[in-house]
Amino acid sequence: MLRVALVMGLILVIVRQFNLPYGYWALITAVTILGAIPFVGGVISKANQRIWGTVAGATVGLALFLIPPQYHWTHHLAFFGLLIGTMYFTQERYAYAALMAAITIVIVAGGGPADFEAAGWRILNVVWSAVLSILASLYVFPARATDQFIYLLESFCHQCGQFYHQHNETMSDNTFVPQNAISLSDLIEKQQGLLPHAARESGPLKPVLASILSIEKRIYTDLETLISTHWDSQQGKEKIGDLHGLKAAKEELASKFDALRDGLVNREVDILDTDSLLLMSLKPKHQLSEDDDASDISYYGYLWLNRELARQLVQLTIASKKLFLYR
Repeated sequence: MLRVALVMGLILVIVRQFNLPYGYWALITAVTILGAIPFVGGVISKANQRIWGTVAGATVGLALFLIPPQYHWTHHLAFFGLLIGTMYFTQERYAYAALMAAITIVIVAGGGPADFEAAGWRILNVVWSAVLSILASLYVFPARATDQFIYLLESFCHQCGQFYHQHNETMSDNTFVPQNAISLSDLIEKQQGLLPHAARESGPLKPVLASILSIEKRIYTDLETLISTHWDSQQGKEKIGDLHGLKAAKEELASKFDALRDGLVNREVDILDTDSLLLMSLKPKHQLSEDDDASDISYYGYLWLNRELARQLVQLTIASKKLFLYR
């Protein structure tokens, strides 16, 4: 909000100092660009679309002034046709740019063929205030969606470690109570909303951010299955409890989530080696048997889920390492 206040104040000073006609359009432009999306990527995208939409609309609108004033009905009919044609493109990819083009056509040519000077001032005020808004977003207390994305990733790793550690404790103490990981889903949803803005800011990091989000979704699915399934009522619960070294291996994995979180905070991520994890070297004590297949399903399923969680964490460290190669 401080950045918005500074930009609005500066625009107001410029408008008053130079007594710019139709200066309120500069203020309107700053409000629409800075108000809704605080992140640099979103501001740049919106400002670019506003500038190009304004330029395109101004070009079309000014072209209508080539029609002689005495043919004012021709001016109005052409204005109506161009406006409808521009509005059609508001359903396409660059909807905001098309909308701004339509609005600019109305501003420039809507007053009829005698409103040329006012149209020029309106265009000028929109363009210079949009450029000022971009510069302020880049250099005055910049709020980057990429930084927020990484912060949410840190929280995701921290909560994963907590959920997994709590699951391990209750499994070993025979006090297991099914849980859910809704908070992890909420974090992923927030990151999903940040992804388009972060992708515009980071350039080469776009595929890395998308990969991290995909891995997080798989980790969430595996962890949610682990902590919500009634393992205490499964036929293979004794086999799970008898597997020597399982608790220590799971606690090691929980600590790796915390280590990744610390690495993200310090901007130095260490890549995990799958083969170095204790979970991957555990040897099942029981062999698959035809007369005990029901218990084998839950036993091997539980072991597979934990190992799959470990594999996804390894992939997350690899992707997270790439976050800081271009920063």
